[in-house]
Amino acid sequence: MGGVTSLDSEVPLENLYPALIECFGVIICGYVAGRLGVVSEQQTSGLATFVGTFSLPSLIFLSLSTLDLSSICWYFLLSIFISKALVFASVLLITLLVTRPVDPGKSGLYAIFCTQSNDFAIGYPIVMSVYGKTHPFVSYLYLLAPVSLVMLNPIGFVLMEIGRRKGQNASKLQLLLSTMTSIAANPVVLMTALGIAGNFIFHHHIPVALSAILNAFGSAFTATALFLLGLRMVGNVRNFRGEALLVPAILIAVKELVLPLVIREISSLILHSAKVNSTESIAMSTYGFLYGTFPSAPGVFVYATSYALDVDLIASAMVACTFISAPLMFISAKMVSVSNLSPKDFIPSLERFEFDLSIVGVFACVILLVVFTIKRSIWSLPQKITMCIIVSQLFGCMGVLLGGLNISYIEYVEFYFVKLGDLSSRIWTACLAICLALMESRNYATVFHLLPIFFGVAWCLPIVLITVMMLSVNFVNPHIHPGERFVYGTVEAGITIFILLVSLIVSVVYLVLQQRYKRRYARYLVYSREANATYDNPHGSQDINSSQRYIREDEPVLPIPKNEIIGSNNNDDTQPLHHLALLFFLVCSIFINLSLCIWRVIMEDITGVYVELSFLDTSLTRGQCLIVLFIFGLDIISLLHPLFKRFLDTFSQGEPIVLPSMEDLPTETQHLCDQFNTYHIQPCKAQIVRRKRLKLWEFVSCFSGEDLVSWLLAQGLVKDREEGIVYGSHLLTGRVIRHVNNTQHFTDDSALFVFQNN
Repeated sequence: MGGVTSLDSEVPLENLYPALIECFGVIICGYVAGRLGVVSEQQTSGLATFVGTFSLPSLIFLSLSTLDLSSICWYFLLSIFISKALVFASVLLITLLVTRPVDPGKSGLYAIFCTQSNDFAIGYPIVMSVYGKTHPFVSYLYLLAPVSLVMLNPIGFVLMEIGRRKGQNASKLQLLLSTMTSIAANPVVLMTALGIAGNFIFHHHIPVALSAILNAFGSAFTATALFLLGLRMVGNVRNFRGEALLVPAILIAVKELVLPLVIREISSLILHSAKVNSTESIAMSTYGFLYGTFPSAPGVFVYATSYALDVDLIASAMVACTFISAPLMFISAKMVSVSNLSPKDFIPSLERFEFDLSIVGVFACVILLVVFTIKRSIWSLPQKITMCIIVSQLFGCMGVLLGGLNISYIEYVEFYFVKLGDLSSRIWTACLAICLALMESRNYATVFHLLPIFFGVAWCLPIVLITVMMLSVNFVNPHIHPGERFVYGTVEAGITIFILLVSLIVSVVYLVLQQRYKRRYARYLVYSREANATYDNPHGSQDINSSQRYIREDEPVLPIPKNEIIGSNNNDDTQPLHHLALLFFLVCSIFINLSLCIWRVIMEDITGVYVELSFLDTSLTRGQCLIVLFIFGLDIISLLHPLFKRFLDTFSQGEPIVLPSMEDLPTETQHLCDQFNTYHIQPCKAQIVRRKRLKLWEFVSCFSGEDLVSWLLAQGLVKDREEGIVYGSHLLTGRVIRHVNNTQHFTDDSALFVFQNN
């Protein structure tokens, strides 16, 4: 395949901070310039033409034509291609399965977003700062870019063309020719091919005159490209809420978490199989991890605009991905320089971090269990499973805390609790995915029947496996920390990886099915409403035919009784988006934990990336209850709000007032209240009832005593404000109005009151 040169394991990092400041500082300057109108859209277009047509192609040609191709490890390039192709195909397939009706264009666009990195505008200065200008890894960027541009993106372009031409009688040959022409005309692809050809022609020593011209264009690339990226962000920052936030979050997670881990694992396996030197293999796999953390390229936004596919979504996802990648690139770049670590160098820090996080986790678990029990949300099916996940996490955190006790044989108790909590939480994650999918398909009976099976598998299976393992297998080394190796050797490794892999597959599959059921049911509801309208309208047969467009031919259409629309069920979960967000984080945690377990099985040298993943895995594993607490925080606020309010009402604002009974009310009070309820209460409510705030609390429908007195004066019901106070006192005594905290008589001031029948 190609030669392999020795690569230094230590890389310079003194320029990392300036590089990050340079990149994102120039991006922000470009955004501000565009936001203030200093640079117009027409000028931005001209700047983009300069960067894409002159500066970047010159830099690519200059770098490739002077590159010593004998120093390239072609196995590493192969591993990058396989990794990107695997992620590309997975995103493509899942999007095709989830989207209804099937949208090949959207599938191709999402796949490109998750695999095409911003190799040059952001990746180039970062790699130069980490490895140095003369390091071979800098030159790899010019060879890695065509992996997406030439091999994977054309598939996405074809799918986007198919989606755009759906319903048209377009020739397949014409489609293929237009796609190949656009690829060949791409300046990056063209100059990559010319650069490799120039390398053989000039024997990687190009003429001085040509080199000077190319250097002039290439030297302007970095600052111009970053400034242009900031300009393109103007108007693309959107505030997504609800489910619109879920798709960008998934795309960013795949790009920033899944792709780096897949590149790292695939490159390690391929380089190891190719008998590449161990030191070089570790250096390349860690470089691949850093390469995977580069954000998505701005070109994806151009593709979305050209094909009119989710333009706002891709624009916002691109902006968020760029800034989210900053801390991840920084940490990864710092960790890339660390290799051949001894466990004693990081295990103590990891243990302290896990112990501290477990203390916080126990408190979070207790709070969540109390809140869910008091609110009786436990009776919701997904909430039952969420409760079980919390209990599993409580076991895991308590096991870590027990390990801090200096007691004989405590390590066995610690292992049992930690392993039980971790394995059961992974299984419950898959159960939550199954539950959400079946509920979305309105198959509630199946969910109820599966609930005992869930409890048996999620609790009994880990207990049996752990008990049998501990009784039949000896500790490989009782003093080995699980962060370093599996303490029960291959048996523990096999059990853990099997449960993680099955849970991950089941969770992803049923998450896909959940989205399919949701979209199908949404179309079914539209059909139901139109069918109901047709039954009520004798001339509405045309509406039935038009409503068929919402139902695919391969989907069953149930008969619908008149005036009946299936949509509500007492068992419906009231927080589907909350559980989807929780499931998303849990699946990410499983994936990272699985990657780390595979690394432990292979047991290569411990590098900085391994330490980075270990801390990330600990954060997502021991911090799961904190994630639940964050996602379901509104439940806690809604529960504690009345408690705090009652506390402040009791201790800060005095005792509740005591009114005479209704039988003991004076005749004047009864007559005035009856007259007010009959003739005046409705117009009074319409004119003075407002949303008002008193100290920490906000009241929706209330009014001040001053407002009521002023209204009574305006209506001629009283002669002056003193008489208005007497009138208001009659209304309060007669239970027409009351103080918001029921602790004060009527006054002509800012004190707040409400009508009793509100």
